[in-house]
Amino acid sequence: MAKNEVILGSGKLYIVDFDAESGIPENTQFETEQNSVGSIKGGASLSYEGEVYEVIDDAGFVLQRFVSKEEVLFKSGILSWDLKNLERLSMTGKVIEDEGKRILKIGGQTDELKKYALRFVHTLKSGKKIRVTLIATANSGFELTFNPEEETVLDAEFKALQASESDMTLVTIEQEIDA
Repeated sequence: MAKNEVILGSGKLYIVDFDAESGIPENTQFETEQNSVGSIKGGASLSYEGEVYEVIDDAGFVLQRFVSKEEVLFKSGILSWDLKNLERLSMTGKVIEDEGKRILKIGGQTDELKKYALRFVHTLKSGKKIRVTLIATANSGFELTFNPEEETVLDAEFKALQASESDMTLVTIEQEIDA
């Protein structure tokens, strides 16, 4: 990516169940049609926010400043209809298949939230890619709107988790450059 390049456009979103032992898959294993959520609408957004704690003495002098909390949210509009996507967006959903039907059941579970590895890939005009990768859980549920004049878009929101106890990374943004 050239210095000061303007980024326009959307990308592709991939989601896989996260297994701490296996870690995040390699690009060729992650970025497959099987892991794609399908078409997205409205692009995607990544927000980072941190809280700073200050130690201030009685004279008002700041002795120390440090980060007390960090939060990363990833949002994207999912256009493709798939109960698996709804399962991922619900905090307690489970898809079952029975007698030629696929059924999503939501609610009643109090288990730990399911962890996913997410990868958003934006391809620049040059063909180089920007990859945003995080481990996350569903954060806000979803709303299904069946409007006769507009397509149904699921507003997906995921909250990042630390990669592991030893790796406190919340999100990785990788940019391909000319070597």
